[in-house]
Amino acid sequence: MSLESENQSDQSITFKNKVLLVAFEKQSSLVKRLRKVADQVGEHILDKAKAGNVFNFVMLKPAIEQATSEGYNLVIAVDPEADRIALVVKKGVEGAFMVLNAHQVSAVLLQEWIKSGSYEGLHLVKSILMSDLLDVVARKGRVETIDQVIESGDLKSAFEVAQATVAGKPLAGFNIDQQVMHSALSFEEIVVQIAELEARQGAVEKNTYDALMEVYFYNGFYKEKAVGLDLSLEIHKKQLNKFLSEVKRSPKFLEEIFSVSAVTDFNKGVKKNILTDKVYDHPIKGTNILKIETVEGVSITLVPSADKLTYYISVRESVNSPERFEMANKALDQEIFKLVSFLNKQI
Repeated sequence: MSLESENQSDQSITFKNKVLLVAFEKQSSLVKRLRKVADQVGEHILDKAKAGNVFNFVMLKPAIEQATSEGYNLVIAVDPEADRIALVVKKGVEGAFMVLNAHQVSAVLLQEWIKSGSYEGLHLVKSILMSDLLDVVARKGRVETIDQVIESGDLKSAFEVAQATVAGKPLAGFNIDQQVMHSALSFEEIVVQIAELEARQGAVEKNTYDALMEVYFYNGFYKEKAVGLDLSLEIHKKQLNKFLSEVKRSPKFLEEIFSVSAVTDFNKGVKKNILTDKVYDHPIKGTNILKIETVEGVSITLVPSADKLTYYISVRESVNSPERFEMANKALDQEIFKLVSFLNKQI
């Protein structure tokens, strides 16, 4: 046996793919399937009465504590009834745990489905609020995207409509609230694939976090943040309407903080390229959403409702190592803070 073979054998012996499954009730069927690909599978049951709309750090903290004390290397939170999946991964094989957001989980899954070569002609239906990173991954993987305005919990409906338009081709789907779907895979099969990814990565002394880093290395690091503003007072609504009108009319006033490259008005169904002054039809029309894109790779999507404005910020940076990722992560936090401060003064 060669030295390389011996090293690979040692790695396969020392790495233990220990998965902690988190859910609101026992998942006997899923646990049984996971045990075929993982060395150890544990369960952590959450109190559904205390649950929110998405799996977040606060909700998952007890599970993370269990994973830490009992030596699990991957936490998978599932809500099969709602098609929701969240991941908690270690930052490196021996690193601290990190909760991946919906954008990150989606990017890892989409990249793996593309790399597998098993889904020829794959299409992607996704919420317009998902990270621009997915568009980049899809474009490089020759996956056609179908953007939709998808309310929380409504991916299944949008998925079924999209399926009718893709002529029997495989279809994947992601929503901002951690919903994940794939026409060729059951919910349990998607979860099993995540455990299999961790096992493959572990065999070469890596893990799912490294798979995320690979996505960022090749496509850019995108960081997202959602900010909500109260619009219950009439003066705030008037100020918002004034701001939105000004952006649509003359977005260059925003150049105090960034250079606008495009503005998409989902209400009128048009996208204007500010650099060329050309206007293009957009397939989504009749919804009161505005998206601003900049030369610097920033995008801001403003979604007003009766008494609240939510704006989704995405910023981008290049990374080529885990160390660079940590530096960029902190730098983009500062950039997002500046953007939030600027927008809060305008609106």
